[in-house]
Amino acid sequence: MSLHLVVKPKTGKYYHFDLGIVDYISGIETAFKTYIGESSIDELKVAITPKPMILIAGDQLTGKSTQAQKLAEHFRGDFRSVGMLFREAATDRGISVAEQARLLLTERGIDVDIDYKTCQMIAGNQIKSGLAVIEGRQPAYMGSFMSSLGKKNIVKLYFQCSIREQALRFLRREFGEEAYRTGSNQIPNEVYENLESLRSEIESLDLGGKEEIIDQFMENQSRDEDDRHRYSELYGFDYGNLEGYDIVLNTDDKEPDEVFEEVLKELKLFGFRAD
Repeated sequence: MSLHLVVKPKTGKYYHFDLGIVDYISGIETAFKTYIGESSIDELKVAITPKPMILIAGDQLTGKSTQAQKLAEHFRGDFRSVGMLFREAATDRGISVAEQARLLLTERGIDVDIDYKTCQMIAGNQIKSGLAVIEGRQPAYMGSFMSSLGKKNIVKLYFQCSIREQALRFLRREFGEEAYRTGSNQIPNEVYENLESLRSEIESLDLGGKEEIIDQFMENQSRDEDDRHRYSELYGFDYGNLEGYDIVLNTDDKEPDEVFEEVLKELKLFGFRAD
């Protein structure tokens, strides 16, 4: 039986039409109290400052990290990455990032600890400059949670691009410009449902080391699916649901500078102020 899900970000409600309403705000609070401690919520409230926060999420390979860093530089703010928190957690455990990624499937406390640290950043008292730009998979929904605790001056952005564009950017990032050009010329410019649906196209590319490309490509796709499943089970939200964001930008066929100008325009229209 298929399930129809709709997120109402302003109320923090996650609507599940077969089972009724699940409050993902309560889900986050419960997880924090269980894994971090009973006083964890009060400690977040005390840490809240008026400092503006730009929270950026997005599909894989949409340029969100690049844009987050450019925004932080533009507004002379701090750049923070949830991915950095993940890598720091692996270092603290004395294991590799890949080993920790496998542990995520069984140790829910890893996700909760990173999400709590994300909320601490959003609160603002750890930020040295006047604002912060925080990039990752789930900071926007953590931002909604912090808003429920009284945090203001938050804007939530989501970057997206087509599946074909994601695949081409994957080829460029992992295997260089030649692989990107080959993919651009040989992968049909069609609408694909997911990265898996592009497997046969990648298998047909005239590239050396094709097996390695396919393995890494499918691992990338599997990691995204695992992340969404975990967050749905843990808190009751899908961070890819676009209703949870203030601004949604499509980066297809756009150079980074072009996307950046569009971001600044949308922030202005939204009424965002850095002061």
